Amino acid sequence: MAAVRFTKLIVPVMRRQHWGRVITISSKNGREAGGRPWYTMTKTAEISLMKTLSMDFPAVRDGVTFNSIAPGVIMTPEGGWADFAKSDPSGFQRRMSETLPLGRPGRPEEVASIVTFLCSTEASLVNGACIPIDGGESQAF
Repeated sequence: MAAVRFTKLIVPVMRRQHWGRVITISSKNGREAGGRPWYTMTKTAEISLMKTLSMDFPAVRDGVTFNSIAPGVIMTPEGGWADFAKSDPSGFQRRMSETLPLGRPGRPEEVASIVTFLCSTEASLVNGACIPIDGGESQAF
């Protein structure tokens, strides 16, 4: 519910300013089956929320856009993938090679660059999108 609560609080401010960007960090599992059921359900709901809000004509015409990004495996210092890489380096490399088209996890900076673009004026036509950032990992279109 954090995304819902925050969006409800900030959109009126953005509308008054006649500009704003709302972006949820979903997951590839929000676009397709897989992963833990409750996590997948939550991430799917975030994508649906942004798509539904993207059709709110008054807000969008006031310059507010609504989008999601759907990262795949991203290597973060304190995450489970980093733990796996430390505890079983060869198993980690094998898993990455067998399951990820690029053969490696993504980096947080790669996700941040897409978020930065979506927050820019150059992305004014991007509204209601869910952008995968997964190196081809997902199987959804």
